[in-house]
Amino acid sequence: MSFVGHYTHTLDAKKRVFIPAKYREELGSEFYITRKFDPYLSIYTAKDWAEFVDKIASLPETVAHELQDFILGAAQKCVVDASGRIVLDEDLMKHAKIDKTVVFSGAGHNIRIWAEDVWLEREEKRDLEDLRRRLEGFGL
Repeated sequence: MSFVGHYTHTLDAKKRVFIPAKYREELGSEFYITRKFDPYLSIYTAKDWAEFVDKIASLPETVAHELQDFILGAAQKCVVDASGRIVLDEDLMKHAKIDKTVVFSGAGHNIRIWAEDVWLEREEKRDLEDLRRRLEGFGL
C-alpha cells in the first residue's frame, strides 16, 4: 500500500472533515491519527499502527515512555461516518495549527494532515536543489 497525492478539504462547524475518497478504501474501517514532532498529524492503517506501537514498545524503557506519552497518548482511533467524514480531536488540531482547511498528503505508508497555511508556506520554502542533492546522495 502506498498513499500518494494531496487533497484539500475544509472542516465543517462540528470539526468534521472528509477523508479523501482515494484514501478511504486503503485505510479500512478503522485507522489511527496522531501527532508527530513537526506541526502535522499522521494517519496510519490499523495494521501499520499496530506495527508502529510494537516498534515503540521494543525501545529502551526510558525512550519508549516519552514516545508513548507524546505519540500514543495523543492518538485518536477513527471510524469514518456514512458520509466519509471523521471528527478531528481538538488537541490534535491545536498541535497541527489546524483551523479550517487541511491538506491531506500521501506519505507512502501513512498520510499527513497539514493546516493549509502551514502546507503552503512549506511548499513555498522548499529547496529543490537541496532535495536533488539528497536524492543523488542515496543514488536516486
